[in-house]
Order: sequence, then structure tokens, then C-alpha cells
Amino acid sequence: MRYFKSIFCGVILLTAGLARAADTVGSLTANGRTAEMTHALAWETDSTTEPGYLDVTILISDREIAEAVARDRDRLEVMARNGELAGLLVVLNPDARVMSAEPLHQAFTTMVSSALWIRWEPTAFDEKRVAGRFHSDGLRQEFGQKWKYDITFSAPIVLDPKGKTVK
Repeated sequence: MRYFKSIFCGVILLTAGLARAADTVGSLTANGRTAEMTHALAWETDSTTEPGYLDVTILISDREIAEAVARDRDRLEVMARNGELAGLLVVLNPDARVMSAEPLHQAFTTMVSSALWIRWEPTAFDEKRVAGRFHSDGLRQEFGQKWKYDITFSAPIVLDPKGKTVK
């Protein structure tokens, strides 16, 4: 029994840092090319706007992505350019407001990131889970790029092991 528990715990720890397919549906279209979104991963990061608090970063993607890879924005952009990833990277502040949203897709000739072109309809946002709908409110066109997305998702939040609650 002890051996089984350690294998079971190892499997749980191994899968905890991967983008999960559960409860993620929708698509992202960039310059006429569409990718189906199937995975979501969410994790805490130090807040850039509220020192002492934690933002939540969410990667919604067309494939499973390890947390260590997802945390590297530059690597995600390279993967998107190489056709290895299509997705949406969103940062929410502690008040559940969108701070940035970056669609990632090989069809983009330049990357775009802004909180201006995203709509967020949350259904859950707490210390354990984030869920809801991100959409672009139709086709967006900026900087010579065209995109749209409509994605409904739910993801557990990977906690920051160094994070501490402010009192």
C-alpha cells in the first residue's frame, strides 16, 4: 500500500504543472487561421500593480504545456512563431481585472498584447480556481493584424510556493 501511495502522489505532482484539457472549449483565429483551444493552465505571480499581492496568469492553448514553459513569455512567443503553439496568455490582477491579454499564433506577423481588446466574464476567481469566458467581442484589427477568440475555460490555480498572505 505504501508503494502505491508514493506512485499515486508522484503522478499527482507530475500532472499538477501541466495545462489541463478539462473544461476548455473555444477557438482563436489569427489572420484567417483558426486553432481550437483545448487546455488551460493558471498560476500565481507577484502582482505588478499591487505589491504584496498575487496576480493570476492564465495560458489557454491548443496543446498541453508544462508550467515551466508557460511561465516563460519569450519562449511562448517563439513557440507560436514556429507553429508549436496557439493560445491566449492573460494576466488578471487580485481584483480579477485583466491587466494584459496576448493572443499567440503562427499567423501573426507581429505580436499584440493589451487589456483593451478582451472581454472577461468570470464564473470563478478565488485562491483555488479561475473560470469564465474570454472573448474579443468580434473581429479585432490592430497593427496590421486581425484576430478573434471566444474561449470558455476552468483551471485550478498553481500556487506560488514562495507566496505569503499579506495581513
